[in-house]
Amino acid sequence: MSNLFRSRLAKEFDDRTARFHTSMVEDLRIFEEDIDGTEAHDIMLHKQGVIPLEALKLILSALEEIRREWRRGEVEVGAEFEDIHEYIEARVIEKIGMEAGGMIHTGRSRNDQVMVDVRLRVREDLLEVAEGVLSLVEALLGQAERHVETLMMLYTHGQHAQVGTFAHYLTAYADALLRDHQRLLECYDRVNRNPLGAGPVGGTSINIDRERTTELLGFDGIVENSIDATSGRDWAVEAAAVCAILMSSLSRAAADLIEWSTKEFGYVELADEYASSSSIMPQKKNPSTLELIRGKAGEIYGALTELMTMVKGVPSGYYQDLQGTKPPLWRCLDTVKTCLEVMTGIIATLKVKEARMREMTEGSLTAAVDLAESLVENASLSFREAYRLVAALVRETLKKDAKLQDLTPDAIAEASLKVLGKRVEVDAALIREATDPWSSLLRRKSQGSPNPEEVRRMLKERKRRLEECRAELEARRASVKASKRRLRETVEGYLSK
Repeated sequence: MSNLFRSRLAKEFDDRTARFHTSMVEDLRIFEEDIDGTEAHDIMLHKQGVIPLEALKLILSALEEIRREWRRGEVEVGAEFEDIHEYIEARVIEKIGMEAGGMIHTGRSRNDQVMVDVRLRVREDLLEVAEGVLSLVEALLGQAERHVETLMMLYTHGQHAQVGTFAHYLTAYADALLRDHQRLLECYDRVNRNPLGAGPVGGTSINIDRERTTELLGFDGIVENSIDATSGRDWAVEAAAVCAILMSSLSRAAADLIEWSTKEFGYVELADEYASSSSIMPQKKNPSTLELIRGKAGEIYGALTELMTMVKGVPSGYYQDLQGTKPPLWRCLDTVKTCLEVMTGIIATLKVKEARMREMTEGSLTAAVDLAESLVENASLSFREAYRLVAALVRETLKKDAKLQDLTPDAIAEASLKVLGKRVEVDAALIREATDPWSSLLRRKSQGSPNPEEVRRMLKERKRRLEECRAELEARRASVKASKRRLRETVEGYLSK
């Protein structure tokens, strides 16, 4: 039953070489995709007058029987086959004989065959990743709605920068993920193209209809050039690149939450089901799931690098090197899906310690920028004058181990004479408003700021965008489902004749 593709060669692989050469392990992922692609191809060949009806019925019947065996877990295959394509074709011939079974591969090469299988699989994976992204966005927005007025410190360079809110922070990552979703669907549109019919590299003399297989398999169009169709892997690299960009966002968020769950910060606490403990230290509650997400970003970057390195030196046309693109691609897609699921659970169950977050904003020197901007608006100073004056006030405050809230109008007037050579008069109410965390937050009304009104507006807009994204995703899912149903109905129609 094996050795189907080795008629040219007088000797078989030895065991070691066979194990080295086979791609069966990674090909199991595309088992049913290979059956679908073969059925669509042979139905098209019948329509083109290449395969007689009775032979087609035998082929389809054998393929469906093999599909049932696969679903029942009865398929056992190893290195005796080069790949899944050889296995399925050999099984068909075993079941119905060479005369009819030998027609299965007419007008097709393994080169375009494997490409159609992988594209069919990757499009499903991309839709699953996109669904995971939207679930995480929903969890982020849900938490954000509960924390629109939860004050927290915002950081630059790891130092206190400005007062913000936890909702504002969560919305930032929702925005990044919505862009990831857009990239996923754009990548999907490039993946969902039909390479079948390109032959080994230069087409076929058999009278095929590429548009018919495109329709049966639910592709949005064809990869027209036969060289590009069989040897191009940019779409696979792109899928990994989109996943890598996505993981960069997850990894950064994970780094924040890991740090914020420490005793020193105490901003958040993971639910027990997303934490681990220690083998020796009974008191430990470790944010290990977040640590794993951060670490797995490196795995995705590695998969992307592996793919890019693998394709960079391969000349035009198909070479066996390209067989190796499947393992890192599968690993990449699987890891991202799992990370999204875990992060969604973490965010949805996260305990936020609002009092501790607010405590860090009280008495902070981050009020300095708000004070400077108040002086611009109320004391007729240029921003750079106000900046110099407040910088001097900060220095004096630190010397006295005091707070900006302790400043008096006289202190500002005295400092302004030294720094600017002119007296700046302000009242105590201005100082109080500029240096109070909540008041300073309310004064900042620029678009996209953490002002609660602005955050509520953004959340409303993001929820609307989330629904639009769900509709876009569902449209693609519906198209794939319709194509699968159409193929099934076509197969059943022929088998019932």
